[in-house]
Amino acid sequence: MSDSPGSVVREFLAAWADPKVDELANVFDDDAVWVHGPQGVHRGVNAIVDELAKQLAISHPMTIEVITLVPNGWTVMVEWRGDWTMDGKPISTTVMAAFEIDANGRITRWRESHNLKSITDQIEAAGYKVTYVDAHLVVSRLSSSGSSCTTRALS
Repeated sequence: MSDSPGSVVREFLAAWADPKVDELANVFDDDAVWVHGPQGVHRGVNAIVDELAKQLAISHPMTIEVITLVPNGWTVMVEWRGDWTMDGKPISTTVMAAFEIDANGRITRWRESHNLKSITDQIEAAGYKVTYVDAHLVVSRLSSSGSSCTTRALS
């Protein structure tokens, strides 16, 4: 990763196209915090990378388009659009986020906001059932008979 806070964020988002857990983990400080919009708070690099890996497994491959990126010192504000497909159906979301980067080029705090309802509506339109279990988003593929199978959790 580059030393520039803006470059750290750009490279982090670009890595989502072909995510590797160890590379994602190296981007975060051990005590990093991800305030994940409507989906809660993840504390520590292991919790963050575990959740991110689950989400990226469902939305792989994801294309990220950075719309706006504004660095201010060690803080970076960014708006991006993420696009992926589920069973050939397009899913898209726009995310607003703020990242705090330390002097070592590692993310210490990530706060984001997105429209979760829009995402779940698109996932359901692609033929999946979306439910919540213990505050975790669970995505299940519906079979042709309407029963669920292949459950995937998106915390």
